[in-house]
Amino acid sequence: MLSRNSIRLMLAVGTAVSLMPTVALADVRSDFEARYAQLRKAMDTREPEQIKPLLTPDFSATDIGGESQSADDLIDRLSMIPVDPERKETNAIDSIEVQGNTAQVVQHLDVSGTREGRDGKTHTMTFATVSHDTWVQQPSGWLLKATEMEQVTITRDGQVVRQMKKGDPMPEGGWRRGRRGPGDRQGDHGAGKGMGSTPTDSPPGSDMPQPPAGDD
Repeated sequence: MLSRNSIRLMLAVGTAVSLMPTVALADVRSDFEARYAQLRKAMDTREPEQIKPLLTPDFSATDIGGESQSADDLIDRLSMIPVDPERKETNAIDSIEVQGNTAQVVQHLDVSGTREGRDGKTHTMTFATVSHDTWVQQPSGWLLKATEMEQVTITRDGQVVRQMKKGDPMPEGGWRRGRRGPGDRQGDHGAGKGMGSTPTDSPPGSDMPQPPAGDD
């Protein structure tokens, strides 16, 4: 017959064991949240010596069109994009799967800014991307080995004007061309405040693209 103290001990051990996966997952999530924040800060410096230590030597970034670029290519492109302090950015980790020293992370990133439309009004443009990132654990911590964009959604004043998923054909003329929407000026491809350069150049932590001309 089990004593009252034995039952209490068993319940305590069982509770601790049941909480272990949750605690471990929380710790891993916190690690990656901190790593993404560190990567975004490094990207904002545009300095290779700040960015490269967070990437593996064979790092690759694949855009929504399926084109890949190396760390050097990425840094070269970032150097041409000014950092806009008015940019608003939020990101969240959707899922994490760790197998040994490799982690598969799905995360989404929302970046918003404003631009003036052909109607003379200021419109809020938001880019929401979903990426599948591969991290590998090294003595220095988790390093980003690859990032692959899986979905891009562009909204203007909360209304979706364009959405593209991995494997979809690129719009005719690319992202920077298209029919004009109610808030666009003809020939206006300016990014506006808080926006970046192109919708295909968006690895975790980087500046986001300028909007396309939009859809009617």
